[in-house]
Amino acid sequence: MNGVWLFLHLIGVIIWVGGMFFAAHCLRPSLGLLPGEHRAALMAAALGRFFGYVLGAIVLIWLSGLMMLAPVGMKAAPTGWHIMISAAVLMTLLFALIRLWFFPRLQRALAAGQLPTAGGALNGIRWLVMVNLALGLIAVAAVSILR
Repeated sequence: MNGVWLFLHLIGVIIWVGGMFFAAHCLRPSLGLLPGEHRAALMAAALGRFFGYVLGAIVLIWLSGLMMLAPVGMKAAPTGWHIMISAAVLMTLLFALIRLWFFPRLQRALAAGQLPTAGGALNGIRWLVMVNLALGLIAVAAVSILR
């Protein structure tokens, strides 16, 4: 059963961390090809879809992670697991900040036609996504290297 939990855990991580990499390093830089007024709207639409998947991935990651941790216990868990769990807590909190504060601000600004405010919200999202991406890579490195 542990193999199934690990598989589900990795699927969640791939969706979340891979999606952040794609959004930050592929999608966002490519928006320069569009007229200015369409960039924020496209990013908001893409993020709206992505955030639904991230929410599911977070549930999957925490559920599968706790199921794999339960038989081992925190005390006996390897150092890498402790680092991974710490990073996951921070990542989850940062996602909540993005989803509950910055994303609604982006949506409101777009609905009101306030592109500078929308740009500010997107900038906040971009910064937090970069922090979360770094934390995700640290978690993967820690659990892979520190056993």
